[in-house]
Amino acid sequence: MTPKSVLVTGAAGFIGGNFIRIFRARYPKTRIVGIDNLSSRPRALPPKGIVFYRGSITDGRLVEKIFRKHKPEYVFHFGAVPRVSLSVQRPADTTLANIYGTVLLLEKSRDYKVKRFIFSSSSSVYGGAKILPTKEKENPPRPVSPYALQKYAGELFCSMFSKLYSLDTVSLRYFNVFGPGQYGDSPYSTVISAWLEGLYFPKRGRRPFLEGDGKQSRDFCFVDNVGEANVLAMEAPGRFNGDVFNIAHGERTNLLAVKKTIERLTGRKLALEYRPPRLGDVLNTHADIAKARKILGYGPKTNFEDGLGLTVEWFKQRVGDR
Repeated sequence: MTPKSVLVTGAAGFIGGNFIRIFRARYPKTRIVGIDNLSSRPRALPPKGIVFYRGSITDGRLVEKIFRKHKPEYVFHFGAVPRVSLSVQRPADTTLANIYGTVLLLEKSRDYKVKRFIFSSSSSVYGGAKILPTKEKENPPRPVSPYALQKYAGELFCSMFSKLYSLDTVSLRYFNVFGPGQYGDSPYSTVISAWLEGLYFPKRGRRPFLEGDGKQSRDFCFVDNVGEANVLAMEAPGRFNGDVFNIAHGERTNLLAVKKTIERLTGRKLALEYRPPRLGDVLNTHADIAKARKILGYGPKTNFEDGLGLTVEWFKQRVGDR
């Protein structure tokens, strides 16, 4: 199966951009249409070789134009205002993008007979999962932040559109994605990118920091594993009706161990500022990925340390390019 056209939201972002690289290698003849408002990095360049629209997924006229003109067969919805901490500070703005934008895309996918809508959800929907490793059915969603609630709402709307309109939808719950292309210069950056940014691009008066005691653990997932999961979700036979899958490595690493690994890979000392635990944060994440293995054929090809090594090399390359 070679789709004629696919739509990628968040096309210039970290996950979306890496996905396009992986997808294009697999399907070089497919037209890739991308949309991104470049809000996270205004100077970012969209991937080369795609049809790109700069704008918001909440812009009804623009979204209608894209669907009418290109008639995508599959929609990969990465576009969002990310980060738990940002949603805690700006719940209204993030809700507009993350819920209304998702529903608008679902509506147009229904209208233009999209074959499958693949939604990027988040492990944050679980809140503090009571059972680890976390299985989709054993741990009902318990959102503890606006971002988590927004992602869970997206899943519910996907399921509803499947039931009401027979739109094929699937939701992928990502666990702590990291890798090359993830900048760490924002107050809302993820821990790995922020720590590496502090090591390679230090700024006066700003130190890398750790919120909490560092014993909290995460199931870190290398970005190429996420990209592969999205391709597999498109290729999977049969029909999805809002089905949900964990996408992760299936192991967890505490943040103090992450610090030691970074220091070993970089040969640099990571001096951290210690801060209180973050509002809306959870203590541990650890995914059970058996369902994705069985139904999607998913298996992480890049483990945590190898992925971290590739991420370190990308930061070193950025230093060389300056």
